[in-house]
Amino acid sequence: MYNKSLFEHLPLSGLKVLDATSNIAGPFGGAILADLGAEVIKVETPAGDASRTMTPQDGDRSAYFHIVNRNKSAISIDLKSAEGQAELKKLLADTDVFLTNFLPERLTAMHLTPDELMKIKPGLIFGNLSSYGSSGPDSSVPGYDATLQGRTGIMHVTGEPHGKPVRAGVSVLDMGAGMWLAIGVLAALVKRAETGLGSVVETSLYETGASWVSYHLSAFQLSGKPSERFGASHPAFGPYGLYQTLDGDICIGVGNDNIFSKLCVLLHREDLITNPQFVTNTSRVANAALLRIELEKVLVTQGAKHWAEHLGRQGVPVDRVSKPEDLLNDLQAQAVEILLPYPDETSKVKKIPGVPIRFNGERPPIRNSAPHRPN
Repeated sequence: MYNKSLFEHLPLSGLKVLDATSNIAGPFGGAILADLGAEVIKVETPAGDASRTMTPQDGDRSAYFHIVNRNKSAISIDLKSAEGQAELKKLLADTDVFLTNFLPERLTAMHLTPDELMKIKPGLIFGNLSSYGSSGPDSSVPGYDATLQGRTGIMHVTGEPHGKPVRAGVSVLDMGAGMWLAIGVLAALVKRAETGLGSVVETSLYETGASWVSYHLSAFQLSGKPSERFGASHPAFGPYGLYQTLDGDICIGVGNDNIFSKLCVLLHREDLITNPQFVTNTSRVANAALLRIELEKVLVTQGAKHWAEHLGRQGVPVDRVSKPEDLLNDLQAQAVEILLPYPDETSKVKKIPGVPIRFNGERPPIRNSAPHRPN
């Protein structure tokens, strides 16, 4: 059971949010606000949110739906009808934040544009998350996480050097755009507290993707070299990436000369520190393949667990490569209490990650499971 007194003192307790978004990105933004204490009411169409049918399913919910709609309640409103639009506007009377992910023409057709709604309620925070943004030649083009990973170059730099571009294994644009939506809403609430005025907060998968490839844009302008795929390695650091041990791979991340020296000492390869081919980060990146051979001569003598503990606990960033589900039994996950009890006895889902923020040592609880489909 969650600590009720903690909930009553969460940062956004007392705030009301109408979340008319669907699928993953927008609902995740709403879930963040709900985790932080807001009352978030999910507004679904009579057909229901498509994310309810994503696999694997759990009755009228799904794995994704549980994650991005926790701590919310749900109602069904036909926003295409005049009656539904009137019902929504009535609900807005005591609402602080309204979230949508409708294309611009749909907002106009449903009389739900920011201008129309903020005339009714000047203090409203209107948050809109779209695929490509609200202006420009592609503003009315639909998009999903994978398609925007392609457009913004994330796919191009993801995968092995001689393989095809691949989608990042987690929905980085959906979850990232949801985070930006929540951050924008929080900033707008601060402004409203000072001025009494609402704001239109906009973000998109496209803008999030552009932000995520910031390094590659900067690097291209400096070097003139096209972006490449480096697998688990990185073009800016060395040694960096996956290295073979006796029984599996570990991931090593060396970000400066001091850490490289420490790594070499712990591997009893002090000779590498002064080797002209490896003496600077630039030279290590240029000679990454040769450096890999030298390091793996030692690494293959012991297992991944040994090296993760031996190197990691003595100041070298390194860890084993694990499956996501391994977190369910990870002692560190237990220690920081990132996996919270999921309060739904009817579901096989028993734990999900909470919001990755703690306040005075306590993480906001999962107060309610994702809602069943409203009647």
